[in-house]
Amino acid sequence: MKFTNTFSVAGRCEETGALGVIVTSSSPSVGARCPWAKHGVGAILTQNVTDPRLANIGLNVLENGFDAESAINAMKEATPFREYRQLAVVDASGNSAVFTGNKALGVHGEFTAKNVASIGNLLSDPNIPEQMGKIFLDAKGTLADRLIAAISKGFEMGGELDQEHSIGLLVYQEDAFPYVDLRVDYSDQPLEDLKRAWEVYGPQAEEYRIRAITPEIAPSYGVLGDE
Repeated sequence: MKFTNTFSVAGRCEETGALGVIVTSSSPSVGARCPWAKHGVGAILTQNVTDPRLANIGLNVLENGFDAESAINAMKEATPFREYRQLAVVDASGNSAVFTGNKALGVHGEFTAKNVASIGNLLSDPNIPEQMGKIFLDAKGTLADRLIAAISKGFEMGGELDQEHSIGLLVYQEDAFPYVDLRVDYSDQPLEDLKRAWEVYGPQAEEYRIRAITPEIAPSYGVLGDE
């Protein structure tokens, strides 16, 4: 199995407190391994020879009232292979932290600011994480819109050294379940496919949320599908 390249953004909406992550990779099904979030707790990215188990450790630390840097430190301490890992955290207060091990793959980079953390490896341009982070901070719209705008900048700058094939978008708002959980598991145009999925799902997302928590006032069956 060849090594695959990945770049990603974790972010928080200052206005709503929503937390989310977006990640793309040349490998299939990146959305199943790298992006993690929990309402009122934080957003975590674990990539570069990925160990998904680290995310639960980071989330547990955040849930116990510690900040993003503490979560990063706990994840680093939990793995004997930290030099291979690349991690990013944004906590519920908007604090951000990142870590890139000294055996991170190829050209890599990282960026942090209030409410955003971005990382990448095997990049065509080491400035991609910084530019993605800045686009996130400047973008308008929902958190999902801003995350898509940020990662689109990474694609525009050349993205990975290899062809991107999968992408995942995960957003938590005020509920225990995700407000958005969209994935493209394998495609030659994952970003375009994700944007199309968001164009369809975005206008319906709030109605699906209402159906879950207050079904008595939800739209009539058939409007969103009978599920």
